[in-house]
Amino acid sequence: MVSLSTCMQCALCSSSCSMRYNMNIRKLIAHYLGKRNEFWSDELWNCTTCHVCQDRCPRGIPITDLIIEARSRTIESGRVPSDVREMLESIQKFANPFGVGKAKKREWHRNRFKFADDGDFEYLYFAGCGVVDERVGEVARKTAELLEAADVNFAILREEGCCGNDVKAVGEEGLFEMLREENMAVFEEYGVDKLIVSSPHCYNVFKNDYDGIKVYHVSEIFEKAIEDARLRFRSVLELRVTFHDPCYLGRYNGIYDSPREVLKAIPGIELVEMSRNRENALCCGAGGGNVVRDVEFRPSLMRVDEAEITAADVLAVSCPFCLMMLEDAVKVKKVEIKVLDVAELLYEAVFGA
Repeated sequence: MVSLSTCMQCALCSSSCSMRYNMNIRKLIAHYLGKRNEFWSDELWNCTTCHVCQDRCPRGIPITDLIIEARSRTIESGRVPSDVREMLESIQKFANPFGVGKAKKREWHRNRFKFADDGDFEYLYFAGCGVVDERVGEVARKTAELLEAADVNFAILREEGCCGNDVKAVGEEGLFEMLREENMAVFEEYGVDKLIVSSPHCYNVFKNDYDGIKVYHVSEIFEKAIEDARLRFRSVLELRVTFHDPCYLGRYNGIYDSPREVLKAIPGIELVEMSRNRENALCCGAGGGNVVRDVEFRPSLMRVDEAEITAADVLAVSCPFCLMMLEDAVKVKKVEIKVLDVAELLYEAVFGA
């Protein structure tokens, strides 16, 4: 962590931090500079790995990477918060961070789509851990129906593992390596070299940490299908919509336009931007393991406020974890705005329901 010594204590990291009410990055670095090699605090588990601090640091310090490294060292020493430990155990046992049995993860598809062992296919649709939630499972099912309508030759797995993105983000390298090996073995068994994913977390890890796999976010597939007229619209949606950029889709991987192009193509939708959008978008608070943790302040509440200012009817998302966090925030704040996945809006426009 030598690079921390170049910090000039400008506090840009702290002022930019999505979790700044739960942690103070500048103070953590100052503590390290003053006492040497003690870049540690329980606050580090509150980091959502949203990457804003690292992107904006004028010294180019890899702050997010160093936080993950500090977490990894702490896990090696056995000092792991109970909720993080429970999340890791759940992923190891049930292939999801929510403590839900594996059978629940298989319910979303209702045996409705072709399985990888049924025959030839071009893409594998990897639905992700979030499908254990019925709401997210419904989005995955509609996504798969849209892929069929667009004549995309895809299959799904009978038993899907965990991609490992958030395992890596909390610093559990050993478990991550095991998950990667298991997934790669499955991909090799079925000859998978192209993945379609709904989760930006899956997109990030498959793109950057798996070899030989080409990965597409569903918004990219839908954008191309609309351009090629493989998806036709039946309904006009008279809605004012604002879009929330997922951290792992936008800041990490530079995909900002595809979800917006899909929304703009839907007849009747007026797309409006929140004040913080694209690379400046506020994190929903789910990343880095926080989707299963109970922290004092959730940035999702502030994000809903920002969406409300636009007078939008719908806060659109393109990430299952963002969907969970922002829907909960809307319920807490008791506001009228609806939180819908881009795939849900597209489904309504294409199928009329």
